[in-house]
Amino acid sequence: MPCNSTKRVVGIHDEENNMSTKSRVAIVTGAAGGLGGAVAHLLAESGHDQILIDNRTDALEEMSGALPQKGGRSVPLAVDLANVEECERVIAETVKNFGKVDILVNAAAILDRRDMNSVTPEYFDHIFHVNARAVFYLSRAAIPEMAKHNWGRIVNCTSIGVYQGGNTMTSIVYEGTKGAVSVFTKMFANYGADKGILVNTVCPGGMKSRLNTTAFTNPDVLRMTLDQVPLNRLCEPIEVGRMVAWLVSEENTYATGATFDIIGGRVMN
Repeated sequence: MPCNSTKRVVGIHDEENNMSTKSRVAIVTGAAGGLGGAVAHLLAESGHDQILIDNRTDALEEMSGALPQKGGRSVPLAVDLANVEECERVIAETVKNFGKVDILVNAAAILDRRDMNSVTPEYFDHIFHVNARAVFYLSRAAIPEMAKHNWGRIVNCTSIGVYQGGNTMTSIVYEGTKGAVSVFTKMFANYGADKGILVNTVCPGGMKSRLNTTAFTNPDVLRMTLDQVPLNRLCEPIEVGRMVAWLVSEENTYATGATFDIIGGRVMN
């Protein structure tokens, strides 16, 4: 049956899709953290230019200086993602430095465990602003730049709590932000489809990262987590990073609006 849609069809033979990966410009938030750092390392290996975002200046500078030198430039930028104007500045600085935006990886997040009855409006808003609102404003600002070249990739990060709730109520606000990010992913995927922009989510489970340091130093929490994982071990950030690197590459030409689980079989959909 013939299709009369006027939407632009993004194909594997598009000229834009055949550009060298070394011409890509990426933004990675949470770049001084475990997952963001792993992604930044892999993109540097591929020769990408990058704007590296975090609010921890010293850790960001140290991580940026340790990246492999494969032709691309990495520019560290200290940003408070709770501030909408700062989110929009990220896109402007990327265009100023590199002329365009091709890739956005939203890896930054706050996991500040707190008893449900101790959640204040200020705490609630701050977690949502960094974990969810920043994803919205960064994506909204990046998409028009990506659309100029009919090519873009956005990858967001959620949590296994989106499927099954957190292990304890102390992470209820964090898990709520990840639910919002999951919806943003699908809606931006629909919006970006005819602009050559693919938007996906990765879902880590039980990952060794700064966010989980406190939880997994508790042997009871660690054991409870591992008992739910058929592979019986925690996930390394680089294992999630490899999936992100594929999703933002030329090799991904058809996956959009999807969630890619790297959770050791903890949930099987």
